[in-house]
Amino acid sequence: MKFLTFFNIAFRVLFGAGLVLGLVQTGAAQTDSSRWVTEAQLSELVDPALLPPGASVDVKFVKADERIGSLQCPAALFANTAGNKMWGRTYVRVQCVGSDTAPFFLGVDVKVWAPVLVVKSTIQSGQAVGLNDVEFRTMDLSQLSHGWVSDLAHLNNKTAARQLWPGTLLKHDHLRGQALVKNGDTVKVMMKGPGFAIGGTAVAMGEAELGEVVKIKTAQGKILHGVARDALLVEVSL
Repeated sequence: MKFLTFFNIAFRVLFGAGLVLGLVQTGAAQTDSSRWVTEAQLSELVDPALLPPGASVDVKFVKADERIGSLQCPAALFANTAGNKMWGRTYVRVQCVGSDTAPFFLGVDVKVWAPVLVVKSTIQSGQAVGLNDVEFRTMDLSQLSHGWVSDLAHLNNKTAARQLWPGTLLKHDHLRGQALVKNGDTVKVMMKGPGFAIGGTAVAMGEAELGEVVKIKTAQGKILHGVARDALLVEVSL
């Protein structure tokens, strides 16, 4: 996923030091509203293209910092996420351009709310996963482990890798694609080398989806490893 790019997002605050002061001192008097920015505005600076479809971002500073109130910034104020986390509790590095003030870090809590798929009815292992078996629920992704599914297209030609109970957060490792080759299948084999290709048949000694490696046994008893390219077709590189 393109998530790591999220950490490199840099936003430029155009209105001076008073902007960040407004972020950490909620309820402070705002004599000039054009010189303040809210946490909601900060959330909008995150590129939507880097988030799951339908996601919304909520950013809050963990606590106030006295350095913000005393910061005199004659030019622009830059900030970028400095932690190694995409969301949840992380850090923002603040730097005032044109000032001798050293950059410093502020703790932020980044919540990303997005619709993800949850199992609606019991799905047996090996059962095809259909649209009626799941439903969308909006959850805070910062509280979820990775691997969740947020697109119905990921269900196409997928079966359950194990039994799934109602309320289970659907993850990619819960799904298996359609096997092109199954254990015991007689498969066509295309053996390729520099400047040549040889066809033949063999017996599959395992199961493989598109692009997965499978072990095969030739009529001569030789064990080879190849890649499933199509239904009952395995390609072997020599």
